[in-house]
Amino acid sequence: MQLLANLRSIGTITAERGLFQLRIEPEYTPALLGLSDFTHALVLWWADKAASEAERQTLRFPAPYSKADHEVGTFASRSPARPNPIGLSTVALLNINQETGVITVPYIDAEPDTPLLDIKPYFPASDRVDQSSGPDWCKHWPQSYEASADFDWSAEFA
Repeated sequence: MQLLANLRSIGTITAERGLFQLRIEPEYTPALLGLSDFTHALVLWWADKAASEAERQTLRFPAPYSKADHEVGTFASRSPARPNPIGLSTVALLNINQETGVITVPYIDAEPDTPLLDIKPYFPASDRVDQSSGPDWCKHWPQSYEASADFDWSAEFA
């Protein structure tokens, strides 16, 4: 099946002085109206530097997590090596400058100069799941965005 719509970047993700910024193209800054009423957002981005064409064809690989010693499928990982390398991140919104189109966030797991695809407000009623579970190898991971900030993520990846 071929994608029917044209995918286009709405901006770029940058990193400066320890903070990350979502830099929105001028034609899309009117779409920021009302986003400052939210504390968090979901950001979709294109992992253009992460996955080669060959990696986009790989559907199973060794789990990249230190406590998982088995193979996983692409859809059971957050690896950027996937058929469509679309990243999804939840971010805290520190500042939104609608005039310049710059959104400042404390962290996003994307490389600098990554194309930004979309931003959606975080709605707890539809985006949070109170009772969820995963495999045993990640049960010790934090259970919230806030708790993740103090977690040693570097020890979790092989």
